[in-house]
Amino acid sequence: MKKNLFITGIFLLLSSVTVLFAQKPTQPAPKKSLIGDYLSIGGYINSQYNFESQKLNDGTLDESNTFQIRRARLDIKGNITKNIEFRLQGDFTKSAALVDAFVKVKFNPYINVQVGQFKIPFSIENPYAPLDLEAIDNAQVINALSGFSDVSGNGNYKFGREIGVMLYGGFINMETFGKKFQLFNYSVGVFNGAGINTKDNNKTKDIAGRLELHPWIKELVLAGSMYIGEYQTTNNENAVRNRYGIGGEYKNNHLVVRSEYLWGVTGMDNTDEFTLAEGKLVNDQKSDGFYAIAAYVFNVGKEGKQTIAPVVRYDYYNSNTDLTETTSTYYMLGLDWWPEKHLRFQLNYTLKDNGNNDNLGHAVAAMLSVKF
Repeated sequence: MKKNLFITGIFLLLSSVTVLFAQKPTQPAPKKSLIGDYLSIGGYINSQYNFESQKLNDGTLDESNTFQIRRARLDIKGNITKNIEFRLQGDFTKSAALVDAFVKVKFNPYINVQVGQFKIPFSIENPYAPLDLEAIDNAQVINALSGFSDVSGNGNYKFGREIGVMLYGGFINMETFGKKFQLFNYSVGVFNGAGINTKDNNKTKDIAGRLELHPWIKELVLAGSMYIGEYQTTNNENAVRNRYGIGGEYKNNHLVVRSEYLWGVTGMDNTDEFTLAEGKLVNDQKSDGFYAIAAYVFNVGKEGKQTIAPVVRYDYYNSNTDLTETTSTYYMLGLDWWPEKHLRFQLNYTLKDNGNNDNLGHAVAAMLSVKF
């Protein structure tokens, strides 16, 4: 734990120093087609290849490789008025599934309302869209505790989203290096806690929130977040699903440095009794993890219209009960290349150190993305 917090401190220190080298943006966002005065239609397709190799403790070799369509999204959004914004996004990889469906009502910089299905305000990385994420996959702890592949095993927790209502805004206006920003930003919401496209299946509501501090400069953020709730098990019993996180990020249009530590408790009920296993009572499942990621964008090609970015990430995750404990540490090297603003290629190599295996594993992932 002390080691993880020390590494976090180092990354945040580097983040503060790098403001001296901030550069102007050079990669414009792809334009979207407009219909009428307020509606835009876009989307993207992620085509992916995965290879994994792991030598097991019994000496056998476990290998797999596959092509897949990771995502196929259609995204419709717009501003009905200057105060009302909407978004409707669907995914069509296996069957049509609603991903985002929300309305924002903007009152002033201090308080605004968002209603519908959208990403929960938990962690710094969870709100990132796939095309904005530096790596092909999220860090292990983000997957486990932010609802992508939730440690609870509830199959409805996907995409880091829930149905609910959220207040968000900021306060205390600042200006540094000619850039205006708010010192504090907040997001706090009440959600069903049952997963995407699902009505609440218990009598409780979940609460999620994130508070961000932008000290000194707009590009630097320090954040704390929490998620407090319950979910319904296959035995129709309520189980705790509590998560917490702290972290920081420095990001301009060239350099990204981000680090977070997340921890949580997932169990069968509020009395810490989990389930019967081998004739013994097991406590709630406790999970925690830490990651640190860095990337730098270089402008290359004719007139610097192409961008290429090397990416590195340290990724640790631990999950345990009274009977079992699993620990895994991943070391990732990656390359992110935009040949032009509508096309992206990513290549990630990951060295996997799984605590329950005597041998290191290897994984290679490649993704081609087209944005329209």
